[in-house]
Amino acid sequence: MDIQKEIEFFDRFEEEHQDYDVLGEGAYKRLLKLFSELVQPKAAERCIDLGCGTGAVTKRLLPFGLEITGMDIAPRFIERAKQSQTPVNYVVGDITETGLPEGSFDIVLYSGVLHHFPTRDDRLRVLREGLRILKPGGRLFAFDPYQYSPSMFLYRDPRSPLFSPHGKTENEVLLSKSDLTIELTTAGFQNLALIPASGMSFRYVEGALAQKLLPLYNVYEKFMEWSRLERLLGTFLISFAKKPD
Repeated sequence: MDIQKEIEFFDRFEEEHQDYDVLGEGAYKRLLKLFSELVQPKAAERCIDLGCGTGAVTKRLLPFGLEITGMDIAPRFIERAKQSQTPVNYVVGDITETGLPEGSFDIVLYSGVLHHFPTRDDRLRVLREGLRILKPGGRLFAFDPYQYSPSMFLYRDPRSPLFSPHGKTENEVLLSKSDLTIELTTAGFQNLALIPASGMSFRYVEGALAQKLLPLYNVYEKFMEWSRLERLLGTFLISFAKKPD
């Protein structure tokens, strides 16, 4: 995995678009509801958002009353996040080797970042570091594009006739329940829950065709959220796990 290319991609995005805040408010509402239900955060707990970008999700955690840190490898993203002047500690760092003390957080959040690590070994490095910095009994929450989502296949799978390389790094992959189950377990987590979820509206996508199709996609997401098919074909894969006590 070429980390430098990731940094260059996201620094370029910040230069062109400033804030990396691409999801619709409906998507954030859905993600925060799942976060609340699965993680059951308590006021004053310490939470770190690994791969926080410019803080789009990070700052939306503030109503939970958490003590929040955001870490990202892209310096321009962290500079942009700090400009929001919210009570979040933003730091530049490599989430595979954070340099943070062992057992220093109650909650580890991966904001759409695991799928940027294309191999099992890559993701295990990230997950093992997350486990290390969690306190015993600490919780993990993550969301990533789901391998079996029709919309993600059409937009992000190279086999799709509508595949778009725009707005995507060369490292990104779609993730499956089976792969993440194995990887979370191998990393040392327990009490796993992996849930496909829809309602993931976007406010911005790159690529001319994708932008034209975005209103249709957002209608589809709303339909899928209320459909019985959501648990089979949801757009994002939500991952929850705990560090053993």
